[in-house]
Amino acid sequence: MMFLRVFIVIIIQIAVCYFVSPKTIAAEIDAQELFKKHCVICHGEDGKGKTELGEGLEARDFTNKEFQDSITDEKILEQIANGTPEKMFPFRDKLTPEEREALVPVVRAFGGR
Repeated sequence: MMFLRVFIVIIIQIAVCYFVSPKTIAAEIDAQELFKKHCVICHGEDGKGKTELGEGLEARDFTNKEFQDSITDEKILEQIANGTPEKMFPFRDKLTPEEREALVPVVRAFGGR
């Protein structure tokens, strides 16, 4: 009887892990809404960083081709997570890894990618 209970618990855990995988969660993330909530204040809706706060903090212009060509997706993720001292707030504790990852295509889209 104990074996059966353990077996059922294991099957349930496997099913939960399968159906609630990070990819499933990532697919449910509204990255545009995240950008509006956390990024627009500095980077602007157009991604150019020409907001009052963005200009004061020298926010990146995501439409800049040189920026887009010189940065990797991994570096964008690192930047979102860790921020930049005295320029960008770190979002490591504000956004989940999946949410941070969902923002990368949004940043890339400003460069036409």
